[in-house]
Amino acid sequence: VGYRFVNILIHIINGYLIYLLARFTLRTPALRSYREQAGTIACGTAILWLVHPLHTQSVVYIVQRMTSLTTLFYLLAMVFYADARFSTTATRKHTRFALCTVSGLLALGTKEIAATLPLFIFLYEWFFFQELKRDWLRRRLPALAGVCVAFGVIVLIFSGFENPIKRIFAAYAGGGLTAWQRVMTEFRVVVFYLSLLFWPAPSRLNLDHDVAVSLALFDPATTLISLLFLAGLFATALLTARREPLASYAILWFLGNLVIESSVVRLELIFDHRTYLPSVFPAMVLVSLVFRFLKQKWAAIALLAALAAGGSFWTWQRGLVWADEVVLWRDCLEKSPLKPRPYNNLGSALSKKGRFEEAAPYLARAVELKPDYDDARYNLGYVLVRLGQVDAGVRELLEAVRLAPRNYMAHNNLGVAYLLQENYPDAVRHLQEALRLNPDFEAAHNNLGVALKNQGDLAGAAHQFSEAIRVNPNYAEAWNNLGVSLKEQGRLKEAEDSFRRALHISPNYAAARRNLEEAERAQAPKPN
Repeated sequence: VGYRFVNILIHIINGYLIYLLARFTLRTPALRSYREQAGTIACGTAILWLVHPLHTQSVVYIVQRMTSLTTLFYLLAMVFYADARFSTTATRKHTRFALCTVSGLLALGTKEIAATLPLFIFLYEWFFFQELKRDWLRRRLPALAGVCVAFGVIVLIFSGFENPIKRIFAAYAGGGLTAWQRVMTEFRVVVFYLSLLFWPAPSRLNLDHDVAVSLALFDPATTLISLLFLAGLFATALLTARREPLASYAILWFLGNLVIESSVVRLELIFDHRTYLPSVFPAMVLVSLVFRFLKQKWAAIALLAALAAGGSFWTWQRGLVWADEVVLWRDCLEKSPLKPRPYNNLGSALSKKGRFEEAAPYLARAVELKPDYDDARYNLGYVLVRLGQVDAGVRELLEAVRLAPRNYMAHNNLGVAYLLQENYPDAVRHLQEALRLNPDFEAAHNNLGVALKNQGDLAGAAHQFSEAIRVNPNYAEAWNNLGVSLKEQGRLKEAEDSFRRALHISPNYAAARRNLEEAERAQAPKPN
């Protein structure tokens, strides 16, 4: 709840920053015709952007705070820059420029997409304050070169001062997707993003889209069509820049702020949250066009209110999907039935709820679709063991550790499976490997203690239970197991203390209560 609350707060702040940025932008020399309506258009822009269903993922997907927070700092830098340009005193101007720089650095420290900020501040000045004057651009060529150098430095920093080109293409060394195939695929993805801006129905939104890779410009044919469309859009931005500076800048903003995640860098092919920052200026253009073509203000406001209401309803619907992990992955599965990940993640979500019989078929299907899917093998093995199919579970877990030898969870669960088979040597071996990979894995310490106890090594078992307690002092099961091992060593008073500690942590722990009563009876005075 806390994470989501902060994410929503960040989103609201971003809406307010968009309002400020729109107000500043619509008062610039290039857009002087909008000055009287600047406040109304800015308000409409912020509201439409805030309730847009496409942004649901950026807000409720907890890890994507990196996207929303970067956008906050990015927009803050733009607002401070615009404010500086409208400042009438040198002190205020210099202060705002300094705050712009700090905000930009914070954006860069949050996510790499902020690397485009220097370029868009430069274009913002040229488009809206200098009104695309070529002589100004010629005089500022050194500054533009500085922007390019800054971008290069940023890329070097994010690449760890290695050769960035070499590093990018090294990611493709494993085979499968090529760099050119990814770029071609992204032509179609970017067009799809654009379509989502205008028709973000919940049926089209998906956490895990299934996108066919473009193998050539004509395979599929929509690859070339998408390339031509984007080239035409870019050309339109250049040719209409003087007549429609806001629309032109919005096109460049949309395409430019997708270029890092939607070009040659080997990332996931598509995610809805990547449109969060790129959608800002297109929203401003849409609202400005409504007010331009609907001369009566009440009609424009009524249309925007209807759009906001529709967007709010769809956002609410999409939020219901994100409210439950099982519902979310069922939604992904319905929309991407040939991708193994939704099957695996749905199976995992069901297993977390103890619904193992439901989970097993989904996990088996994930393995069928992708036999080398180590996470699905691990989850399937875990579920099979929980269902009592221990031999089948061991086979899946063995394959999981073969595919991912550093998966300490798989080693731990394989150890547990061997415990159930009473194969204590193999159980000890895998549990020790789990602890080698993660020395503070309390469950593995506890399980290793059980394995050692079953082999007769009571001192070793007690040590492992103590290690589990060291990592997690509130581990009731480990306290109980420690008590059992101490009791079997004849250390009844220490065992009694351990059982009491287990019951203090978990008052309804029946086994610990039974063990405590046995320890107390064993210490009671014997009648003569």
